[in-house]
Amino acid sequence: MTTITLILSPELEQKLRESIARNDTERVRQLLADAFAPTVELLLGEKTNSKIHDDEFEVIADQLVDDFAACVGSDVLPLSDYAVSREGIYEEHP
Repeated sequence: MTTITLILSPELEQKLRESIARNDTERVRQLLADAFAPTVELLLGEKTNSKIHDDEFEVIADQLVDDFAACVGSDVLPLSDYAVSREGIYEEHP
């Protein structure tokens, strides 16, 4: 899990508090989106500009597999080729 800390200027924090007090959901959403945009751009820039090594990829892939297995359990059978084919997906929807 990743934690992202958003540091707000005192002015923005005040605007947020006022908007929350007025129950202005749309304004709160907009203020937070504007404040968060530079952080998102930075994170996306880091992802697209950085390459991971094969070893790192394997570790991440193994973790994803383990997390998925923990969510679905060990009793789940894989889907058949037919089940994931176009015909299988749209079988009941002509």
